[in-house]
Amino acid sequence: MAVIGARPATGIGIIRRRPRVRPRAVSRTRPRRAADRRKEVASVTGFLVAIAAAVGLGLFYLGQSSHVAATGYEINALQAQITQLRAEEQQLIFQIGEARSPAVIEDEARVRLNFVPLSQSVVRFAQPSIDQTR
Repeated sequence: MAVIGARPATGIGIIRRRPRVRPRAVSRTRPRRAADRRKEVASVTGFLVAIAAAVGLGLFYLGQSSHVAATGYEINALQAQITQLRAEEQQLIFQIGEARSPAVIEDEARVRLNFVPLSQSVVRFAQPSIDQTR
């Protein structure tokens, strides 16, 4: 005969089986404990820290990449300036060579300075004072 509220036997003698555990029906929510709140706050704080770290890394990356781009533009501008200065240098070297040519010097002397060439009879050369044979 069965007794109301009695449980069935779990095993015979030495060999015992574990009793079956029935899941409890949750009829109402339990009040939150302080430990649960701390865990929840810690998880939210960790999430916010992770977001802040990601934003910081993103800003760092953008700063570095913009610095690299600006440096590249500066290098390009300096290379263009070097090219321009080299062309100017070549032009000045040509002008120096042209100004040193005897024909240009003679023309400048006649036209601008109103010089006239000397006759060969007026020109005398000095005799060397030291023996040139040594």
